[in-house]
Amino acid sequence: MGQIQGMFIVPHPPILISELGKGKEKEAQRTLQGMKEVAQKIKAGNPDTLVLITPHGAVHQNKLAFLEGEETTGDLREFGYPHLKMTKELDAKNIEGLKEGFKEQGLPGVFIEESLDHGAFVPLHFIEKEIPETKLIHIAIGMLGLKELYDLGLKIQEILEAGEGAFTIVVSGDLSHRLKDEGPYGYDERGEEFDRRIINAIKRCNVADIMNMPEEIYGPAGECGLRPIVLGFGILGEGKLTSRVLSYEGPFGVGYMNAWVQKN
Repeated sequence: MGQIQGMFIVPHPPILISELGKGKEKEAQRTLQGMKEVAQKIKAGNPDTLVLITPHGAVHQNKLAFLEGEETTGDLREFGYPHLKMTKELDAKNIEGLKEGFKEQGLPGVFIEESLDHGAFVPLHFIEKEIPETKLIHIAIGMLGLKELYDLGLKIQEILEAGEGAFTIVVSGDLSHRLKDEGPYGYDERGEEFDRRIINAIKRCNVADIMNMPEEIYGPAGECGLRPIVLGFGILGEGKLTSRVLSYEGPFGVGYMNAWVQKN
């Protein structure tokens, strides 16, 4: 039987990687420390497989996208650093179980061979420093409703728990991109409001507050973490939860949060 150990929420700015940041990454020191703590806590759980959820890569409008095959590779060529490369073994057996389960239940999913996107590459860069031998299940979100994503997560939980191995969920997602005028999309006060709501909900393990986030808040916030977080909570499953926010800051106008959530 499979066991889902817990969930970690991490940001994915390539500038955190020293070869790319060239010293600028030091302006996000709390985030770097949070990423290190996440990697160490994942190592302590010694999972067989990371279930990584990304808002980038092969994102479809109405379905989830899973990478399939024996392994996948990726690099940061889109950021001008093609020499920063990674190869990761995929959990082919459990991915096949997901493929069969989605087909049997008529769930919205597609299984493709594709490279790692930066939403996966950046967290894995830090996690692999502590625990390099884990296999990977890579899921790109669909632009589905929050309730539908959560329900799909529950289905994934059911399938994985019928499989084999210990699984740790890694949710890759930045919070608002509108915290500063000089940020990627400029400033909007709803960006700060969105981040506050997410952080408070994570601290209180209040999934309902995340699920019921008003679109008039998360839309203008310019975020990419809400849907991955919702899907992650679904995969983690229902029950009494414990959590901790390890770090939060927005030095470049984008909200970076490191946190963990686990079942009691």
